[in-house]
Amino acid sequence: AGKSARQQLLVSAAQGDWHAPSEYRVLSFANKKNVREVFGAAESMGLVTQAFAKDGKMHVSLIDGNKSDLTPAAGCVVEDGKLEYGGLHSLVAHDVDNDGADELFGCQQLLQKKQSLADVGAIWKQDKKTKEWKQFSLTIMTLAPTPKDNTVNDGKDFAAGTILARKMVVPGGEATFPVFAGKDVELQNKMNKLLQEECHEYLEHFYKGEADMAFKVMRADEQILSVQLISGKNSFIHHQLNVNPKTAEKIRLDEVLNVKDKDLLPLLNLLNTNKKVVYKDRLPDEWYIEGDNLFLMQRIDGVDQVSGFAMGNLHKFLLKKELLNSKS
Repeated sequence: AGKSARQQLLVSAAQGDWHAPSEYRVLSFANKKNVREVFGAAESMGLVTQAFAKDGKMHVSLIDGNKSDLTPAAGCVVEDGKLEYGGLHSLVAHDVDNDGADELFGCQQLLQKKQSLADVGAIWKQDKKTKEWKQFSLTIMTLAPTPKDNTVNDGKDFAAGTILARKMVVPGGEATFPVFAGKDVELQNKMNKLLQEECHEYLEHFYKGEADMAFKVMRADEQILSVQLISGKNSFIHHQLNVNPKTAEKIRLDEVLNVKDKDLLPLLNLLNTNKKVVYKDRLPDEWYIEGDNLFLMQRIDGVDQVSGFAMGNLHKFLLKKELLNSKS
């Protein structure tokens, strides 16, 4: 967990589908004859030791001995009784204070009948003498109700594997980003390297306290993984990542559409219902596929403008006809 020696290794194992918590371990190799856990099963169980609701309040006991009485976010209705909490959903290593050693950002969820009520976040720092991990920050962030059709920050099970949501919660901010788990280790590593590269800029804004981060899986099947990365506080910018799930290689728009056909732009302008957008000489770099629809996105006057097209209407120009067989 230090940049110079890298004597510790963070290991995670997903359990079940993307909703389930994961098991986390940090192994120390400082003494190669005595490799040991310095963050083990007990820590991976989470931050909450007891949680229940009574008279409209959430009463939460934390691992550091503190207790919190919380008012649910507006619109959340909690019933008297126990609240659900599992182990950690996320544990992320990052050197946020630039001292040469990583910190650990952990997050646990608080639920009732599958309704997310709060996220509990913690930051651990490594004791320089004992090399053990000690908490120095705990944050509880209550959550507003999420409409059933809102899939922002949802993971996804699909043919190649599973997109898992990893979350960090700090005072005044949160970041949720995707990681990939699959049976093909080489593909998994390649996919996660790509996801890390694409998320890097947005996560840096989060670590600096400048913006939150979120993501949305637009489509995930055998043909394409289309993920939208979102960054901001009060206003948001979006970045699209389109990947071949068999190779973990990016898919370019000119691999999907025959952009050299002179009839394409006139047809797009004819079909386009977003009057703030006109396609003059080229298509934008940002695009995504959701279901059997292609969306083109460009930033105009600080706002992301989106135009949607049924791919069936673009059949003549479609280079990847298999994308019409949406199963998601």
